[in-house]
This record gives sequence, structure tokens and C-alpha cells, in this order.
Amino acid sequence: MRDPGIQSILVLIFICLSCAHSPRNPEPIQRVQLQMGTYARVLIYDGNNKDVDAAFAEIKKLDNLLSDYNPNSEISEINNMAGEKAVKVNPQVIEVLEIAKNIASQTDGAFDPTIGALTIGVYRFGRESDTEPNIENIDKAKSLVNYKDLIIDGDYVYLKREGMMIDLGAIGKGYAVEKAVTVLKERGIKHGLVSLSGDLRVFGRELEIAIKNPGAPGAIATFTTGASNTAISTSGSYERSVDIEGEVYHHLLVPESGKPGSDFISLTVVMEGSSTLADGYATALFIMGKDAALEFINSHSEIGVFIAFPDRSIYYNQTFIDLVGNLQID
Repeated sequence: MRDPGIQSILVLIFICLSCAHSPRNPEPIQRVQLQMGTYARVLIYDGNNKDVDAAFAEIKKLDNLLSDYNPNSEISEINNMAGEKAVKVNPQVIEVLEIAKNIASQTDGAFDPTIGALTIGVYRFGRESDTEPNIENIDKAKSLVNYKDLIIDGDYVYLKREGMMIDLGAIGKGYAVEKAVTVLKERGIKHGLVSLSGDLRVFGRELEIAIKNPGAPGAIATFTTGASNTAISTSGSYERSVDIEGEVYHHLLVPESGKPGSDFISLTVVMEGSSTLADGYATALFIMGKDAALEFINSHSEIGVFIAFPDRSIYYNQTFIDLVGNLQID
């Protein structure tokens, strides 16, 4: 999950601190670290630096468990044992894989945690390598992408076929954000924010958020989150890519074709509560394409979306309007 290069943040965070210095609203603590190949931000309005340290430690622990860039992670061990034997793993690995499989089932495989045969095996997004991606291997690689062949049995995980690989880049950051917020709440923190690149969770306090303009500096839209538990995730085609013989391929791949999705430039999901689901749905909707994505959104009223299309038009649904406040569109 961690990339060698640092990725830019898809969702810009503008935080209003006008009331920060009153006795009831002490000055916040905000720190940024490099985690999971991007900028991890923790902001709290109560507590101390040890609380922030605990949140960062949780993100680091999950990176060590879930990253396919780490040869010693449990995900890497599962990948190495594909087609051979099941691997006993940490309960958090089981939890995120079960959520990933559930989203895969809901989306008919548009989201698929076994996409690694393509993302890792063919394109090598974000990986330093002397070998250029060989797109002639796409057909073989995409035949190895099938979430139904990811077997979870108790504490054990097994990939049925040799060459299969799990890549949790489409859900792992959202899961890490959610677990870091859980750590903060368990330590008594009532107001704050945790973000990793385009995935963030706001709890207990209204904050102002800006969605980055995909084609120009600045923001395409701004809004406030409300004071409840708001999860936001953005998927964009302009962040991670490789150039193959002059043609640019981005990392949001359609499992059926093995090629990048092309109907959207960016897609932001806003939901109550789960950063893990928001992250997974943002990826799935982007990959589905316009018609299937809009049909899925219409049947899942809990998902708010803000979409930017290649022709620079935008779309947002009623749920998005209901979940945010003070929406301003540039």
C-alpha cells in the first residue's frame, strides 16, 4: 500500500480555527507525518501529543500488516503462498479483507481486492523498477483477478491460484483512517480529524473541506462536514500513473478489461461513519463507469457523491447535499 513516492492529497483540508482559543475550545494539536506513501494528518481539539502519537502508531501498524510494498507484511505472505497454502493472519487483516470481499460482491467485482495481478504484476504503479510494464501480460493477469478465489476461513486466508495477488490500495487507507479515529476515541478524544491522501474522517466538530480541482490549482468545490462522524474519500485518475510508449495508464483499473477507467476525472464519496466503506465505494464507482455508477448510487441512498467528468461537467446527488453544508462550487 505504501508507495516509494509521496502522493499529493486529493481532498484539501481547510480548517476554521476562529474559536480555538476560548477556554471551551483549546488550541488544537495538528501534526503531519509520511505514512502509507502519502501525508497522514491527525488533528485533535482535546488531548495531547501522546494521543496523536497513538493514532500515528495505529496507521504504522496497519501499514506493516497490509502493505504489498513490504515483503514482510501479512498481505505479502498471503500473496507469496498463493496456490500453495493458507496463511494465519492478524484479526484486522481478516476484518479489512471481509469488508473488501463484501464490496466486491455488491459491485459484481468492479471493486476487487485481488486486483494485484494487474496493479503489481503488470503496471507496477509507484514501484521503482528497471523493467517497463508489459501490457502484453494483461490477459494472463486479469484471469487471476477474482475475489471469489480469496478464501477466508477463521484466522486463515488463502488465494486459490498461483500468481494471484491482493492489493488493498483501494481500501487500506480508509481502513487505517477509521482505526486511527477509533484509537483517538478510545483515548477520550471527542473532536478531530484523521486523513490519508484522499481519505479522511471528521468527528465531533464541523470542518470546512475542499475538493481539489483535477485540472487546475485550487478547489472545484468546498463544503462543511457538520459535527457528526463524516467519512470522505476521493478517487482520481490524475494522481498515480505510468507512461507506456507514450500512452498514460492510471491506477484505477477495470478488472474485466485490465485497462484504466475513463468516465471520470475524480469522484468523491461522502458517508456517515465508515471510512473503509467510503474508500472502497469511491474506487468501485470510479471503475464501474458512468451508467453503472449512477445506477448503483440510486440504489444506495447512504452514499453521497460529487463527480467531475472529463468534459469538466460535474454531478452531485441529493445525499451529498443532505450530508454536507455550505456547498460552494467553483
